[in-house]
Amino acid sequence: MSRHIWKSAASEAADSGRDVISLLVSSIDSSEEPVKLDGQELAEAIRNALFPLDSRWSANMRRASASIRKDNNFDVALRSDDGIRLVSSGTADLFGLTPATKAAQKLFEFMQSTRDIDSLRASSQHLHAPAVLAYGKLLRALLNLRAAIIIELAAPAGPCRETELSVQQLQDAVSYIEETEISSIFLRVRGSLQAFNPAGKLFLLEGEDGRRFTGRITKEIAQHYTKAAPITKLPILSEALIERRTAYQASIDAASTVDILTELDTDPGENREELEARFQKVYNRLKTALAHEDDYLQTIPVSAADYSELTELTDRLLASNPSKGARRTMDSSDLTDLHMLLAESKPIGRLALSDEGDFEDTDDIDADHYVHDPSARAAKSKAAAERSRLASAAFADSVKLAGRLLKVIDALHDDTPI
Repeated sequence: MSRHIWKSAASEAADSGRDVISLLVSSIDSSEEPVKLDGQELAEAIRNALFPLDSRWSANMRRASASIRKDNNFDVALRSDDGIRLVSSGTADLFGLTPATKAAQKLFEFMQSTRDIDSLRASSQHLHAPAVLAYGKLLRALLNLRAAIIIELAAPAGPCRETELSVQQLQDAVSYIEETEISSIFLRVRGSLQAFNPAGKLFLLEGEDGRRFTGRITKEIAQHYTKAAPITKLPILSEALIERRTAYQASIDAASTVDILTELDTDPGENREELEARFQKVYNRLKTALAHEDDYLQTIPVSAADYSELTELTDRLLASNPSKGARRTMDSSDLTDLHMLLAESKPIGRLALSDEGDFEDTDDIDADHYVHDPSARAAKSKAAAERSRLASAAFADSVKLAGRLLKVIDALHDDTPI
């Protein structure tokens, strides 16, 4: 039916007792082919734009409730190739208001503000984000008609209101609402890969500092770990380069963030920062012990606890990938010397693990501790002499150990591959 024989919107509203919304093609850009109006698509876009404008819509709502949908429903009453008319499902009360009147008036005012971007920006600030986004989809549907559009609103108890939006105004409004600013930062993360799904292109990585990263996997990584090097066991120590991409949409003042796994190494070697800090603490204690050179016979330069920590760290380094992580910066000869000096059969290890740390010097035995048995006294003297020789050798090796530790610490701090 040609829209030119339609009853006026005001008469339709008065006669039916319903709100009336008309969308009419005003003029078509002569350089564009006319686009046939899709009544159902526009009707759905109008409904979705109305729902978030209902006063019952709250900030935490993402979907319209059944009552909001019912009260703000509009049905297609008339349509043509260049126009569509919708009427509210609900009818007017004694005051001439339908359940949809207030939301329809808000939508019309929003459309009026669309004629000027500053006005549109101001109007958007007072609406929930879903309302702005749904309105943007309605404008996109109107823009697809490539024509200026007349919008009519008539209520049972009020006059008919009308506004017109040009193609340029529609384009400017759509651009403003849809505009999104993308920013990225790249993070080098070391931690435990907890989940990895190349097929779904999803991952979860928990960093050593406790931060969690989850999101998408690039196509290249998904293909590599699906075909060339599938991951068969999780969790696994990994090092990754993660792009943290943030999208900010000014029209709704909202930002969303997604993590994208761009590089993944499941054999990253040992952590330089961790090892440097732990080696440094042991070195500091060793340096303090070596400063008391005159008392070396009565002290153990490398305590049992420090010895245990040094052997653990050295074994970890020896077992790690020599071309990655902490090993890549280290001279292998320093690590070999360190391992040899810490062998259990060597003086440092023997002294640190020995129970003879409190061995008494026979020269300091008083009458109360005098051992009358000559053989026992001889054995005790022999043990004391043996400990003296062991302490002397351990002190000399501890000096060498301090030198090797300092070279290892410097290499870890430098991070320049050998």
